[in-house]
Amino acid sequence: MSRRRGGPVPAALAGQARACVEVAAQAARFFRAPGEAGAYAVHRAGLQARQQSAAAAAAVRAERGAPGRDWQVLCRWLAEAARAMAAGAAEAARFGAADAPGLASSCAGLRDCGREFGAALEALEDGPRCEALLVAAKRWALVAQQRQRQARDAALEAPNAVLDLKVRTVLRRLEAATEAWQQAVDCVAETVGSDLK
Repeated sequence: MSRRRGGPVPAALAGQARACVEVAAQAARFFRAPGEAGAYAVHRAGLQARQQSAAAAAAVRAERGAPGRDWQVLCRWLAEAARAMAAGAAEAARFGAADAPGLASSCAGLRDCGREFGAALEALEDGPRCEALLVAAKRWALVAQQRQRQARDAALEAPNAVLDLKVRTVLRRLEAATEAWQQAVDCVAETVGSDLK
């Protein structure tokens, strides 16, 4: 695989990606051990990601041509991933539903997807390594999707209809985050000329 276009990742966009990976990591910690401190850590990471997203959006707007457009698309997907993960954790904390079956394992999949994606972005100039990391990120996104389906099935079987609605609301956020991570992976794959999609 060889890169088709563009140069290294703009520094502001790399910073945004790291901030989004941190949101995923904090969300996974929160769902594994729900509590007020964990919810606040996700909130704080989400605010940091929002600031980094604004800085990255401003920076990539200055990029010209196809690379600039690619980076703008990636910036939007990363912003959506961070926003959706933070919102999912906030709703789970508000509803008292963070310990529902399947949510922690789903978030762990998102965390691992984010880590592999972040590493792929750092390895952008090393084609084979970047592609291998993108494949791993995509695989973790699929794992997260599978776990979300299992969590949805478990919620439907729960005797408490109100809890079912709360869990499904949280799952919608996590599903949106998963879709955003997948789109971010696809965006980078296209930028480097991979046939990943």
